[in-house]
Amino acid sequence: MSTKVWMNFDPEKVDLDYLIKRFRESGFEVEAKAVSVDDTAAVLAKAKSADVVIAAMEKWDEEKLAAVAGKVKFIQKYGTGLDTIDLEAAGRHGIAVANVPGANAAAVAEVALLHILNAGRRFVPCVTGVKNGGWNCTITGRELDGKTVGLLGYGRIARNLARMLGGFRVNILAYDPFVQSIPEEEGVVLAASAEELFEQCDIVSLHIPSTEETRGSVDGRLFSRMKKGACLINTCRGDVVNEKDLVEALYSGRIGAAGLDVLAEEPPRSDNPLLLMDNVFISSHMGAESFESGRRSQEIMGENVELFVKGILSENVRNKEFLG
Repeated sequence: MSTKVWMNFDPEKVDLDYLIKRFRESGFEVEAKAVSVDDTAAVLAKAKSADVVIAAMEKWDEEKLAAVAGKVKFIQKYGTGLDTIDLEAAGRHGIAVANVPGANAAAVAEVALLHILNAGRRFVPCVTGVKNGGWNCTITGRELDGKTVGLLGYGRIARNLARMLGGFRVNILAYDPFVQSIPEEEGVVLAASAEELFEQCDIVSLHIPSTEETRGSVDGRLFSRMKKGACLINTCRGDVVNEKDLVEALYSGRIGAAGLDVLAEEPPRSDNPLLLMDNVFISSHMGAESFESGRRSQEIMGENVELFVKGILSENVRNKEFLG
């Protein structure tokens, strides 16, 4: 019996040509059809017709995983973050789950760097101002040279950002409880704690996963330790930040600017106070999206799925310990 793959993506919006071609050449039946990640009935209906799901941002909790158990055998996340999938529950129901680590690291790091530069130089207000008929040539910003940049978390994306920052005269600190040392040639100094990182840096860029321990952990306690007027950059997950505390820190001037590619609620409600602040710059969770990262991701996903169908769990399967 042929393996069927359902991809929760619209091929008119996401270039899936490589992956579709590869799967069909492998003899798989493929359906690329996006349904709303919030429409549980539609997600389950599509998933129950497939053996393999290429998942977007829909949540896979115990209830949904139980509903597709016995049919879906493999969930491949399009991306790195697995906070939308209950790995243990998936394993109990015999469903392997894989992600795509590292493929979009450079792309996300570039967007973090864009936000860092914009937070300092106010490039976006200048560009939009010209389009709206203005010509404010006295917008005064702050150079990146001479600043201390802090990286909370030091995984693939943070390491790529550190590499990109190497072209500037900056000091780079990093704190990651799982990293005990950093090679000297990377030009990054380990901070002893998150508190030290926030105290010492002019710019703090977040690169931590969304877990039970990290959700809401970047809060008023840490913001109060920041240099007055420092910048916060977030390209990881919106829910690691306590947004109420962030708004208060921005209003008070403790934080001078924020560059956010992610929010706790996406898309945001129109009354989200962050949308109304002149010193907050929000992009639409597009950090991972580049032509190059898309191709790299699809190559890894294709390999993961093909190996699974052959009875092999690739190194990117993240719930091996929960599988029976």
